[in-house]
Amino acid sequence: MENRVLLAFVLSLAVFVGWGYFLAEVQPPPEKIDTVKKQTPEEIPAPPPAPMPAPKKAPVMLAPGQPAAVPAPAADTEKASPSTAQPQFTGKEVLVKVFNGRANMVFSNRGGTLREVILPQYKSDLGEIVNLVEHEEGSKWPLSLESSDPGISNILQNAFYEPSATTLTLTESIPTGTLTFHLKHESGFEVVREFTFHLNNFMVDAKTRINPGPYAANNFQYSVLWGPSLGGKVESQTDMFVFSGPTTFANNERIETPAEDVTDIVHYTGNVNWTAFQNKYFAAALIPVNGVKSTLVQKEDGKLYVGLDLESVQSATNSSYLIYTGTKQLQVLEDSGHKLFRLLDYGWFGNKVAFLVKPLLKTLEYFHGITGNYGWSIIFLTFIIKLIFFPLTHKSFKSMKGMQKVQPYVKLIQERNKGDRQKINEEMLELYKKHKVNPLGGCLPMLLQIPVFIALYHALFFSIELRGAPFMGWIQDLSVSDPYYVTPVIMGATMFIQQRLSPSVGDPVQQKIMMFLPIIFTFLFLSFPSGLVIYWTVNNILTISQQYYIYKIAKD
Repeated sequence: MENRVLLAFVLSLAVFVGWGYFLAEVQPPPEKIDTVKKQTPEEIPAPPPAPMPAPKKAPVMLAPGQPAAVPAPAADTEKASPSTAQPQFTGKEVLVKVFNGRANMVFSNRGGTLREVILPQYKSDLGEIVNLVEHEEGSKWPLSLESSDPGISNILQNAFYEPSATTLTLTESIPTGTLTFHLKHESGFEVVREFTFHLNNFMVDAKTRINPGPYAANNFQYSVLWGPSLGGKVESQTDMFVFSGPTTFANNERIETPAEDVTDIVHYTGNVNWTAFQNKYFAAALIPVNGVKSTLVQKEDGKLYVGLDLESVQSATNSSYLIYTGTKQLQVLEDSGHKLFRLLDYGWFGNKVAFLVKPLLKTLEYFHGITGNYGWSIIFLTFIIKLIFFPLTHKSFKSMKGMQKVQPYVKLIQERNKGDRQKINEEMLELYKKHKVNPLGGCLPMLLQIPVFIALYHALFFSIELRGAPFMGWIQDLSVSDPYYVTPVIMGATMFIQQRLSPSVGDPVQQKIMMFLPIIFTFLFLSFPSGLVIYWTVNNILTISQQYYIYKIAKD
């Protein structure tokens, strides 16, 4: 029975991994768009005035609520609309640098937009410091304001605002700071954009105030956007499991919006917590506070943006929202509130054991605070898990030992009642009852540990806490496979020893199949994160110690 369960576990694990690869082939992730070479702040020239975009089409509603229609200007106010004008913006571009320790930013006074979000603690696959802003030529910059009127959009995105400072550095003595961009257009149109930063915090408080001046009667609508992409992407073994792109949390539901599902604009209304651009390890989220009526996902020129629809009365708006630009680290997201922890997604199967992923990560974090090394933290976590399951495992091994003792009687029963399956089952049940042996006793601990294994599998694959975390020697990243396959081979060897110590039960064919399991597991674990292989190897070593005690030393 134990052999069959172990074999079923191996086959289930193979199907689980293979299914992910199959999904990646049948439904690949959205096509990546090549980006232009990033420029440093000193190299960024003042762009020419952007041509007026075509008027928006009517939005498409995919969530509860009614679509926010974009009203056309009334006939008697068309002369006041700047749509037919091509304003020339005077002034020069000023780049404002903000240093808050955790996420350093560069803003431009052209539109009051965001040009860089640098995360000094993290590096890309190429060894470069992560920048969450990925700009594509001809696209909007993150935090661009947009209006239902193309002429107003042109002013909002291309006019030179007056910044309140040219640099802002936060320190322990100055833990908060505010940067303001003020635009007083010659037409009387006025905009104030205010950003408040906090030391070592990914969250930014934002306010937008628009005084329409002569356009008050036009009832323009406004939105703030992030896009058309997000930096910090990494090439990973788990890309097939990860959705990267627009994600919204509305009405207590996490909604991913692939590019193929958007033709123009999709609005999400109701109880909306946030909308974001996210990938495996990082996210940029816009969080409504006041004066926001819905979120949106917009496609323009083949590029995707997420945003907030700002409430406006007679073309005026006074809105507050939060901007989160940082990592998808569990503790950070939970501390940030607004249900940002729902940015984390462990795949369809992983979400079923997400209740285990969180405590596992928190336990790893606790041990990391003591050891400073996630490899040792995984080893200590393995000891804890083994200790929790010790009584069940001990009972399981004793049951297996008892099964070994009654095997000669089982064979006699099978030979005496050949062809009579019912009689064999009846006599075997009597035999098990007489010797107080439970044939299922060896299965329960293994079945209980499978969810823990899967939870740790997803914790190591999807969590930024272990990205780039070294252990020792050649293992410099516990979230990727062992480059020299040392740990999988050791794991296979410990599994072979474990099998040799286990009682031989079942028919000869089953026993031969079981002998191949260490080889199957070794090849299966070659592509698994080295942290997961370390967990399995240490677990095997502890199991071998327990088996040796029960089978070779204990007499009961």
